[in-house]
Amino acid sequence: MAKEKKKHESNIMGGNTTAQPGDDGIVFVDYKDESSLEDVDRLVACDLSEPYSIFTYRYFLNRFPDLCILAFDQASGEVCGCVVGKIDSEEVAPHAMVEATDKNETNSNIINKDNNAIVQTGYIGMLAVSKSHRRKGIGKDLVRRVLKRMKDRGCESVTLETEVSNVTAQKLYQNYFGFIREELLVRYYLNCGDAYRLRLWF
Repeated sequence: MAKEKKKHESNIMGGNTTAQPGDDGIVFVDYKDESSLEDVDRLVACDLSEPYSIFTYRYFLNRFPDLCILAFDQASGEVCGCVVGKIDSEEVAPHAMVEATDKNETNSNIINKDNNAIVQTGYIGMLAVSKSHRRKGIGKDLVRRVLKRMKDRGCESVTLETEVSNVTAQKLYQNYFGFIREELLVRYYLNCGDAYRLRLWF
């Protein structure tokens, strides 16, 4: 058992470490390869109500491996949190960007024939922290890191969806990071639950 744990730790730590361990022994590492896929699936399946297929994970992880960050507990040898994201091109009316960011012009975008801006938009598809590691700021650290990467890659904004009933997630994104509610999505999830689409403008 100890041998398996050591092998698993070696696989995880083989990815790029994004920070030195804190006092709590949590290290943040980049997704390396599919040896980490089982950990991502385990965390997301326990934490989120929406089931994902292996193809959904691969769509995110194979195309945007740098936007998947894992939280690793050195003491237990457990991957205790993860965030998974992607980047898309999005058509946005310039006035919406100005109203949201209070800017007179956007950073670098292309205007299409409808006079809308084509911008890079980040998307947080999954955020999960194991129950035993909650209330330690791990979720905040994961989001902070992935937002920085999206901004560094030229994203104008970041979107995500969260269940209307998930007040904890709404407080994290809205109160701590400054996301705003953009849209109510009725019966968005397979369980017929409603969702809010949230957006953060950089």
